[in-house]
Amino acid sequence: MSSQNNLQKENGSPKKEGYLPFEPRMEPTDPETLNVKRTILISFSFLTVLLAWSFFNFKVPLLLNDILGNNPYRDIIKGIIMAMDNLIAVAIQPFFGDMSDRTKSKYGRRMPFIIIGTFLAAIFFIIIPWMRILIGLILIIFLFDLAMSIFRSASIAILPDYTSEKMYSKASAIQQFVANMGGLIGFLIPIIIGFIPNLSVEWIDQLGFLIIGLLMLALLAIQIIYIKETPTGDKKLKFANKRLEIDRDTFRAREIEDELAKEEVKRKKLKSYRDTVKIVKGHRDFAYFLTAVFFMYLAFASVEAFFSSFAMEYLGLYDAAYKQTGNDADAKKMAEAQAGALFLAYAAPMIASAFFVGMLGQSKRVGRENAVKIFLIWMIVSLSIMTFIVVPLVYHNHQPFLMILMLMLISIPWMGFIVNSFPILWDLAPEGKVGIYTGIYYTFNQAAYTMAPILFGGILFLFSSLGDYRYIVMFPFVLFCVVMGLLFFSRIKRRETSED
Repeated sequence: MSSQNNLQKENGSPKKEGYLPFEPRMEPTDPETLNVKRTILISFSFLTVLLAWSFFNFKVPLLLNDILGNNPYRDIIKGIIMAMDNLIAVAIQPFFGDMSDRTKSKYGRRMPFIIIGTFLAAIFFIIIPWMRILIGLILIIFLFDLAMSIFRSASIAILPDYTSEKMYSKASAIQQFVANMGGLIGFLIPIIIGFIPNLSVEWIDQLGFLIIGLLMLALLAIQIIYIKETPTGDKKLKFANKRLEIDRDTFRAREIEDELAKEEVKRKKLKSYRDTVKIVKGHRDFAYFLTAVFFMYLAFASVEAFFSSFAMEYLGLYDAAYKQTGNDADAKKMAEAQAGALFLAYAAPMIASAFFVGMLGQSKRVGRENAVKIFLIWMIVSLSIMTFIVVPLVYHNHQPFLMILMLMLISIPWMGFIVNSFPILWDLAPEGKVGIYTGIYYTFNQAAYTMAPILFGGILFLFSSLGDYRYIVMFPFVLFCVVMGLLFFSRIKRRETSED
């Protein structure tokens, strides 16, 4: 019996139901169970994203320091370049996400974007350290950011395609754990390079990008071999007007009708922005929540963009290493390895504590809102100690144990905020509007990530007369943002909302 006849037998008329005449290439799972192996393999794409970004955020500011030298505007330039990926993401990532919903391909609807985007991103990533002219470096970073935007949405959207709704939470937890392991690997690379003898200064800069790029290609190869999406067409790549959907019970692909008529599709983006303004204006608690989220990500995006520079310049890691080794290459390896260890001290506790901080929010005695307030107060106390005691103490006087301890005390409550904010977001959303509320959340999230490097780069520029001591303003800025986050979050009085 042909696949077409199979569809007629099992699902009725393919024409009526909109099912496409293509057999699934992966075995569907019982809706009450989760295929852990497949979930892990699907998560490799998101792992690739965080693997690249963690190393990018660590190393690119250091490359820019070398290229810009004593340029008085270097902090602003660095901020703009580090914000470029978020500008591109806000501008075009929704476009590629929408296109993947409409893709007809013999490889499925998400994998073409994952294959093309990952391959191009890996190539551009490897090239980044070889470009020592500012304009050329900006161009390569732009192309890398563009390539990453091609598959970032698909890397997340592919998971619910092949996971039952009952298993979303477990699958998402696994995806987040696997993906954040990529972040840890990215921070480990400078430490590993630090143990390799006889590396030139050039190879210290280039080797990490090469390793990460090859890992990205290796992870892509694993996905191509083991993730067999249901075909949605008989060509390599074609875009349809209708959206496509994967039946999570059978893994069969089908077409679904858009709610908007064709003439309305062109106005869809404009309409969504009007809807966003309408929702935020009409839902005060949601507006307070979004403002709190904006300030929180404004704080920590600033740290991510400038922390490696803070470690090398303010803590004096390079100068101390050079005094110890007397050699530029060895000093660079040692200093970057130490900076990488500080990144690990920030990232590892977040991953290790994710389950436990989530359980506090699930506790009926505490609740999610109170849990978030506890974590915000915890952060404010830790940041106050960091700002007024630790940071002044460690200027050109790195104290590894003290810095690692403080970064742990800051990162754990930060993960507590992240983990518990999503359920609060879903509680705030009226029935049937979880999708658009989540989209608005990410709009504010990405806006903060876009503004943070530019804003904090400008603040550093204002204090440029202080030299490397200008980084003294980093943690006061972070503390201010978290205090603002707590103030706005505390104004949320209720989660109920009325329909528009």
